[in-house]
Amino acid sequence: MTIFETPRFSLPLLAAGQAHKELFHNDALLLLDFLIHPVVQAVADDPQDLSPAAGQCWLIGPAAVAEWSGKDNQIAGWSDGGWHFIKPQETMKIMVIESKQSALYHDGNWRLIPAIDVPAGGAIVDIEARSTIDSILNALRITAILPQIP
Repeated sequence: MTIFETPRFSLPLLAAGQAHKELFHNDALLLLDFLIHPVVQAVADDPQDLSPAAGQCWLIGPAAVAEWSGKDNQIAGWSDGGWHFIKPQETMKIMVIESKQSALYHDGNWRLIPAIDVPAGGAIVDIEARSTIDSILNALRITAILPQIP
């Protein structure tokens, strides 16, 4: 980190007497746009296989190539100016659209949070308990603690 970056996400800071401040300011806003509600399309290794639209992001996989080479586990966001990269922070959470799952960054790796199935079957069925469990799971999905299952 240099003196002109934020400590966590390396967002560019302005300096006194700095030329072209609007470029640094706009770059910081663009990165914040990707970070405020982090959603990625999917996990990918090769940006050449994609047709990104401005504002879309991907989670860079472990075998990254081309301009993503060396950026494994980072979030790549596309803008009209090209790719922007975000280094994840411990306990950072994102939504992965393709798999309809959340992912959590922990100990240097992204981990997909598995879906929890509603209770079904069994020799003895307790309707009230199942109704309560369903309500709890629904509340966790609404707050995006658990992924929404279609």
